[in-house]
Amino acid sequence: MKTVPEKILENDIIDILMDWLKNDGWKIISFRKFRERGIDILTEKKGQTFIIEAKGAKGNPENSNTTRPKFDAGQLKTHLGVAVIKVLEERIKCPGSQIAIAHPDVPYIRSVISPVIPEFEKLGIRFLWVNTKSKRVQ
Repeated sequence: MKTVPEKILENDIIDILMDWLKNDGWKIISFRKFRERGIDILTEKKGQTFIIEAKGAKGNPENSNTTRPKFDAGQLKTHLGVAVIKVLEERIKCPGSQIAIAHPDVPYIRSVISPVIPEFEKLGIRFLWVNTKSKRVQ
């Protein structure tokens, strides 16, 4: 079954990120998937902590509230705002940690989020684009 980019779930992004992080020498301390509370991925490498909040392109079909085939621009922005608050709160708990928000590398999502990324980067928030076809992260 071929994955339609707009139907990429948060769990897909988390799985690819964890493989990418492990291959880069990061130790996965904890991770959370659908319906689990907390930071999506917490990793460490050489005394550095890296906290990542992952986002998908649509809601999980197991959630009874999921009705749309993909998130619209308003939903993407709302989810981004929540993710920003979440990673900033985690950095307060763990000063000096790297923080990032990961999204599927889908043109539609890039078009909605890219304009504000430079402002968030000023706060030290990295943005990771996850390509589910090539399994690459940039």
